[in-house]
Amino acid sequence: MKTLALIVTLVPAAHCFQSEDEQIISRTLHFSAEAQPRSLLVDNSNGSISVSAHDGDAVEFIVHRRTQFKSPDHLQEANEDVQLEIRERRNRIEAVVDAPWRNRWKGDGFYGYTYDGYEVKFDFTIKVPRNVNLFLRTVNDGDIEVQGVEGEFELNNVNGSIIADRIAGSGRFIAVNGSLRIGFEKNPDGECLFRTINGKIEATFRESLSADLLLKTFNGNAYTDFDVVSLPALPPVVKSGKGRMAYKAGDFTSVRAGKGGPRLGFDTLNGCIYILKHE
Repeated sequence: MKTLALIVTLVPAAHCFQSEDEQIISRTLHFSAEAQPRSLLVDNSNGSISVSAHDGDAVEFIVHRRTQFKSPDHLQEANEDVQLEIRERRNRIEAVVDAPWRNRWKGDGFYGYTYDGYEVKFDFTIKVPRNVNLFLRTVNDGDIEVQGVEGEFELNNVNGSIIADRIAGSGRFIAVNGSLRIGFEKNPDGECLFRTINGKIEATFRESLSADLLLKTFNGNAYTDFDVVSLPALPPVVKSGKGRMAYKAGDFTSVRAGKGGPRLGFDTLNGCIYILKHE
């Protein structure tokens, strides 16, 4: 891994940190010739992730690491404790921010990002081939942005938004405290889930959209440019636990655009849903 620049400045910082250290990390990797399907996994905990497609076959990383700290000893501790690993494994390239207090990519668990003496943030800017599956996650202090990529998507952000433009494929776009703004260059060919708790959902599709839309919002409304027809309520879901059976009626409103097709789920607690035609 090549470090291009190292700048140490003594400036006032948040959380009573007195000093700040910055590094720019540059790395270029290539998928193996036999790697199919190709995937990129970025597992961050504090900071943004921006991924855009290019016409090359390389995966190009520019990573801005910023460490705020209270003393030189805390900076040394941060440099020892918090590591960025970028590597190729079989048919995927991984960038994982590892630290003592967090779990690796498991889909659940506790993800911390601060320690009493320091705070470390990574902002990723990545260029990828146009056809690649993306598995991206961050937790605090940054958005996830994707442009021009075609593939399968698993995008997760806890305290930030997810913005994707000119994408093609299908997948899951999930936030907690943030909005979703997703624009498709080609309509999805498989099931998709768009979910957040606190934020609006805005998804833009081509005029030829043919899909079944499942809509749920508690504090908000759902709007669409497409002509749709209502579908029957989904059948009850049966769940078991502790020796008991629970029956819950489907709580999504279902409508059909065009002749129907893949299920596209839109789910927010506090926010509106906008399903729009591409202009």
